[in-house]
Amino acid sequence: MTENMTLTYDRPSTGRGSRGIGLLKGPVRSVWLLHRRALLLFGAYLVLSAGSLVWLRFIAPGEELGPCGSLGSDLPPCGPPPLDSMFDFAGNLGAVAFAIAWLPLAVAFYAGAVLVGAELERGTAGLSWTQSVTPGRWLAAKLAVPAVLLLSGVTVLSLLYRWVRGAGAKALGDQWYFTDVFLALGPAVLAYCLFALAVGALAGLLVRRALPAGGLAFVVTAIVMLFADGRRDRLWPTADVVWRNSRGELPNSALQMENGLVVAGKRVERCWDPQVAMPPGCHSGSGIREWYAVFHPSSHFWPIQLVETGIVLALAAAATFAAFRVLRRLHA
Repeated sequence: MTENMTLTYDRPSTGRGSRGIGLLKGPVRSVWLLHRRALLLFGAYLVLSAGSLVWLRFIAPGEELGPCGSLGSDLPPCGPPPLDSMFDFAGNLGAVAFAIAWLPLAVAFYAGAVLVGAELERGTAGLSWTQSVTPGRWLAAKLAVPAVLLLSGVTVLSLLYRWVRGAGAKALGDQWYFTDVFLALGPAVLAYCLFALAVGALAGLLVRRALPAGGLAFVVTAIVMLFADGRRDRLWPTADVVWRNSRGELPNSALQMENGLVVAGKRVERCWDPQVAMPPGCHSGSGIREWYAVFHPSSHFWPIQLVETGIVLALAAAATFAAFRVLRRLHA
């Protein structure tokens, strides 16, 4: 009986489908075997998102795909693309941006509920610790395997999104400072994925129950992302401009923070018409000929991205350190 059971267990390692798994060793192989369904689901997410972006690139309006002619000719008409095509492109691209930007929430829930919390709740983690795998190596593998996959996969999606967005920029109404666009365009979403992974592991170690740990990690990650979204414009010094004699207009790519009139040498916010006495201090005066605006130009995208990425990476490092400390205390 023992011999038959041994043969049944060893047989999959000789098949073609498990040759790649056989190259993995120790805790890394264990993570793959225990969570292969989730990893395959993440792979499907990457394929679907990347395929959608490639498809959107080739239907992007705003570029001539071939010769055009006047009405009545055999060639497609020249001119801007139809509105339904523009809205379809913008809407689909916006959906992909949403799926990229808020992926950290799904990562946080899975890391807390399944990656760590479920194993502690069932006791399988303790079984691994009694064998050749130390608790530190166990947690390191739990974090390293999904971290590598997340960094590589989401980087590809972010680059593809940037490529597609550049091709159809004329049909898009959302700007770089929109939340989904901002996160999908740069490395900040990678930092949030690592932060979500670390927070999920920490929540799983603290709660040791699957669903409560996943819910806690989800809520903490959502709070941090929403908090950062509301204060992103404060991460870099703003620019300002003053118009004389007539009020100017900022480009659509500028994130306007404040505007108004210069009255008696002082800036009065939301004061546009010198003949209107609202708000207080915005009094009439024939000598008022200056308008001002405080804003973030599009050139501030990368400075804000890098500052936010650095802050979130520091939070991820702190959560990872706390997770290992909790694990050491738990194992002791």
